Amino acid sequence: MRRLRVGSLIVVTVAAIACLVLGSTTAAAGAGGQVVIPRGEPVQLAFVGSSDFPDFTTNFRNALRMAIERHPTIRGHAIQINESDPACFSGDFLAANAANAAAVVSNAQNTAVIGQICSQAAVSALPVYETAGIVTISGSASNSSLPTLAPTVFNRTIVVSDAPGDAGDVWLAGLATLPSDLAFQQAYQAEFGTPPLTFTDLYFDAASLALARIKQTSRSEDGRLVIDRAALAEAVRDTTDFNGVTCTVTLDPATGNRVNDPAALARCANQDEDDDLAPETHDH
Repeated sequence: MRRLRVGSLIVVTVAAIACLVLGSTTAAAGAGGQVVIPRGEPVQLAFVGSSDFPDFTTNFRNALRMAIERHPTIRGHAIQINESDPACFSGDFLAANAANAAAVVSNAQNTAVIGQICSQAAVSALPVYETAGIVTISGSASNSSLPTLAPTVFNRTIVVSDAPGDAGDVWLAGLATLPSDLAFQQAYQAEFGTPPLTFTDLYFDAASLALARIKQTSRSEDGRLVIDRAALAEAVRDTTDFNGVTCTVTLDPATGNRVNDPAALARCANQDEDDDLAPETHDH
């Protein structure tokens, strides 16, 4: 199976990052505060895949679709995915991802970002999201340096892993054997006709977590949905024992890194398969 390298060494100076995002920060700064969704309009999520990994991008998009099928509305508002696919490594990818992040935050209706899918691409995007105060959750960008670039908004459902072939691969292999994950794999294959690629389950959990926290922190006002960006980012960062298909997800409140919890994985390994993957027709 083709693997997506997510933990390769990243060496980018602070000055280089500053140059890349200088033209983006002014637009980003205006995107903070509240998201106000008019009556009848959808909740918008930005999904950032990559043109360099189209197969993975398709799988991760499908995972978001499955999460939305389980939770199709938030307080009566449908959910919309806004996708963009900048390069992970080809061409001037750092500039491309900075520009793409600026475009994401310039849409004041984007409530959260699912992605970036590559650590390399995240380097220039995360400072833009941090300035905008828009929360982001990645299921595959695992480099240890990333939290320093967006200390209040970056989170991930994958554990830190800086090099292929290390303990991170062992952790991923263990997830794939969990009863809840096997049920997810079966549901994915039944819906899309092929088995999911690596990390797809982590994007299902990332999207599910984002939707749950948007529901938790939003409020209805005269048919409009109001979401405070800071409250949403704080709620995501405060996640403890979130019930995902990759076992319970707990985030380190200081970094947004997923806590590697062997005891929780052992408990999940002994649980019955999670059959709660059917579409739901009401809010939670």
